[in-house]
Amino acid sequence: MSATETGGRQGETPDLQIARTTPVEMEIRRYRRWRDRRREAERRRTQLPERSREVEDILTFARRWAPYGGPSEEDIFVNFGMSTKRFEARVKQILDEIGCDSLEEHN
Repeated sequence: MSATETGGRQGETPDLQIARTTPVEMEIRRYRRWRDRRREAERRRTQLPERSREVEDILTFARRWAPYGGPSEEDIFVNFGMSTKRFEARVKQILDEIGCDSLEEHN
């Protein structure tokens, strides 16, 4: 990489390059860092496996009922056809798979 590509003038030491950095050059560097972070975040997001509709439904249902102490056994059975124990195990399994400690972290 040449001195011009790194934002400095050819033949100058890095200290002199930093000292002579203009506000425009600083903005360009800041933009490039922001752009690179944005691209990296998008790359990571697209690499995550897409969750199924069932998983989304379970998470939404559990998140909705969490402030009230959780859903009733009847509501769980009507919506998902499973027992409360099975539902709780499934929620825990989903959270483990997506790397979440709680429903609040995953929106």
